[in-house]
Amino acid sequence: MEKLKESKNPVKEVEESSDLVVPEQLKTILADPEIPEDKKEAIIRLVVGVSVGESFSGPIPPPKILKGYNEAIENGAERVVAMAEKQSSHRIQLEDYAVREELKQSRIGQIFGFVLGLVGLLLATTLALLGHEAIAGIFGTTTIIGLVTVFVLGRKSLQKDSSGK
Repeated sequence: MEKLKESKNPVKEVEESSDLVVPEQLKTILADPEIPEDKKEAIIRLVVGVSVGESFSGPIPPPKILKGYNEAIENGAERVVAMAEKQSSHRIQLEDYAVREELKQSRIGQIFGFVLGLVGLLLATTLALLGHEAIAGIFGTTTIIGLVTVFVLGRKSLQKDSSGK
């Protein structure tokens, strides 16, 4: 296909080639004697250009495409690479910020959990000292069970997130 893009007589190459898979509709069009040779060549170049279209994956195009940017725009390749570097740096900064914020929220949650647990247990102790043992037992038990549940479930959800399940 690449040879057809650069060929001086692509019509002849299509007709003579045995390794090219040419659709029947295209063969019918090329066989029509009323269509001028230059029109046939334009059709082939268009079809080949569409079917051989180049693509790439990643932040920076391959050198061949970068060269095309330099031909189209002054310092085009340098500008494309600079844009990719800037985007990469921006993405790294965003990820760093997200991780720091997540750690900060986790720390704040632990502090609040500790304070609430401490207040609950102090309240249960105070109730027990004032002679309300049943209420103190319920309050202390629910506080401890609640905290253990939150921390255990929190750990399990973190393990699921990190393992991807």
